[in-house]
Amino acid sequence: MARSSTEGREELIAKVQAALGLVTRKEGEQVVSIFINCLEDTLLSHLSDGEFSLKLNGLGKFRVHHKPSVCRKIAFSGKLMTTKPRRVVRFVSLGRLRQCEPLDDASREYSR
Repeated sequence: MARSSTEGREELIAKVQAALGLVTRKEGEQVVSIFINCLEDTLLSHLSDGEFSLKLNGLGKFRVHHKPSVCRKIAFSGKLMTTKPRRVVRFVSLGRLRQCEPLDDASREYSR
């Protein structure tokens, strides 16, 4: 059964509150909000950089990647179209989170 994102956030707030020994749930919520805002501000301030990455040990790495424009052929009309250059923020899991990801045959071949 799928849980809502608010339930996941509430669980994170409860764990932060317990780990830091905070008295109220509101304090835990403030810590989580401050961390998320700082993470977002850091990524936003480096959007124009060529290749920027932010590694959070044991969790993962956020990477700002700039994709150049590409010329593609449209299947139905046969016309050539040029896509716009894009900026993509990616997250790559590390640590225990990555170890829990299922491996298929293609990824095993790639990792060798």
